[in-house]
Amino acid sequence: MRRLTIAVLVATMVDLSCSSKAAPADACVEPETGLPTDVFCTGLYANHDPTQHSADALAYTPGVVLWSDGAEKHRYLYLPPSSTIDTSNLDAWKFPVGTKAWKEFRVDGVLVETRLFWKRSETAWDSGTYVWDAAGTTATLNTDPKGIVLPSGYEIPKQKDCDKCHHGGSDRLLGVEAVALALPAAEGATLTALAQRGLLSKPPATTTVALPEEASGKAGAALGYLHANCGMPCHSSRGLGDETKLVLRLRAGELWPDGSSGAAASAVSMTDTFKSTVNQDPTTAAVAQAFPGAHRITPGAHDKSLVWLVSHLRGNYQMPPLVSHRIDDVGTQQLADWIDALPK
Repeated sequence: MRRLTIAVLVATMVDLSCSSKAAPADACVEPETGLPTDVFCTGLYANHDPTQHSADALAYTPGVVLWSDGAEKHRYLYLPPSSTIDTSNLDAWKFPVGTKAWKEFRVDGVLVETRLFWKRSETAWDSGTYVWDAAGTTATLNTDPKGIVLPSGYEIPKQKDCDKCHHGGSDRLLGVEAVALALPAAEGATLTALAQRGLLSKPPATTTVALPEEASGKAGAALGYLHANCGMPCHSSRGLGDETKLVLRLRAGELWPDGSSGAAASAVSMTDTFKSTVNQDPTTAAVAQAFPGAHRITPGAHDKSLVWLVSHLRGNYQMPPLVSHRIDDVGTQQLADWIDALPK
């Protein structure tokens, strides 16, 4: 991958884009396919100013978040007027055509990229990344087929990398889901807020839940870490979990056992995560050979537990496997603490 300074990432601005309240109408022409070239024509920003956001963009923070090498992230969601999210299946939301979701990434306080997912039809999303110049005043759509590694070591992913994670969403988006938005740490457009605004087709009777916990008090944080970093993008029944039988995504049915009432969460030992990891051997021969004697989780021994070992690696077998060059010391410690507290 090429190492580039932020300054040379800026291409000449081209006025091909979408009409929106966030940019003058005469500067933006909605493309029939693909994404606008200019970030200011995506609908997120007002007055051609990256510090001002459109009133139509709902800010939100999931209660558990994906590690992004320490980058500060801000997220926004737009739903077309008079539309709702189809939540008839609480575990598999379907978004209305025209939905947009943005995520801003700041490294050392500097805005470096804005990502966009835009649902263009019932079956198709357009997605891409806008790379900001050093002054933080312009950002153009990145069309480089290679990832971009900044001098800080932070990597802006290529399009295919984004696709490899977002295939784990029931309708592409990750983090805009019942579990993550119902947790106490969620902010902004939480499950409660979306329900109160009438934006969910079938909201659950209770819109706040807690992560499953046990006597040690260590399980909840670890389950949340695994859900956001492993389960939502890959290791679920929609992704690799089907093939490897390693399921790390918490289901709504585990936190809403009757589907809607918000009854007490399932016991930790009854979650798919626990059942597919604790004292379970890997199903992949190469992994078993690389980590001899290690279970997916070995109670009382995080250093003999695959889910910790691979999360604490960078290089071969690292998790997450893409666009991460730094270990999440806080998250992996939470995982280690829970594993060590499990009875041997």
